[in-house]
Amino acid sequence: MTHTPRHIPVSLILTTRNEASHVPLFLDGVRAQTVQPDDIVICDGGSTDDTVARFRELGADLPLRVIVEEGANIAQGRNCAIRAAKNDILAFTDAGCIIEAEWLERITAPLLDETEVDAVSGGYTLIGETRIQRWTRAAEIPLTRQDPESFLPSSRSFAARRGPLERAGLYPEHLTFAGEDTALVRRMRDMGARFVTRWDALVHWYPRPTLMQYVRQHYLYGLGDGEARNSTGRYLKTAMKWLLVFLHLLPALWYPWLLLFLPVALLMYAFRLAPSYDWNMLPPGERIGGFLLILLKEISMSAGYLIGRLRGPRGGRTR
Repeated sequence: MTHTPRHIPVSLILTTRNEASHVPLFLDGVRAQTVQPDDIVICDGGSTDDTVARFRELGADLPLRVIVEEGANIAQGRNCAIRAAKNDILAFTDAGCIIEAEWLERITAPLLDETEVDAVSGGYTLIGETRIQRWTRAAEIPLTRQDPESFLPSSRSFAARRGPLERAGLYPEHLTFAGEDTALVRRMRDMGARFVTRWDALVHWYPRPTLMQYVRQHYLYGLGDGEARNSTGRYLKTAMKWLLVFLHLLPALWYPWLLLFLPVALLMYAFRLAPSYDWNMLPPGERIGGFLLILLKEISMSAGYLIGRLRGPRGGRTR
């Protein structure tokens, strides 16, 4: 006898734009869930491919609705779907994610079982086999080494009650491109929302496959954080570190032999970072690549943060 997963009073929320290639695999992941949402709301920001048609056709057997909001950015799309959702408990992910079979059950269990829980931070891992994608995995701190109390969840693996989301003002729609997740979570925490973490509520996603896309992505992350005034202390610390590096390198214009100390300094920094990563399990090339991407990430995010902080939001973009 085929087991039919039970439906739970949860709305699955996502926003899309030009995600047609991801639709079949994503819907297969939804059907494979050990529990099923009784409501799926997708807000499309104006796809120019057949994303909307594919969701409606391939998801006809699911309790799925697609709302089209031309020009909606990511935050506007999520807020549109939140407002249209019929349930109090909302689970968030992205169409480009591969969701594990128990993801929905695990990420919503604390909300269904404990009335005092307001939000759940889920886990996510990186996949992909291009060289940059492998290096990107090496440049990410593993979930098991993150502090669950201070962890800032991503909306690719997140669940929350409608009330705390609405009291925090939902996702900020004025940011140019990114930073809306962090801004919302910080506001919720400042207002006393209780978060719990479920690392085992896992989704998998593909990072950018090329170096330029990686740099641009993290520049935009920094830009959004700057516009939203997120994590000022962390960015200030990073900026001061790179300013000191620049000041130490400046005399090398007159005394080139000072550059001999640069590899030593980089090696010392790599050893300082190593305990936070799983580099001992990786080939040497991926360790070096991951370390180089960490440096690029710090520089590109710091540059984005500075520009975002100075110029302020320019209005939402659509990805």
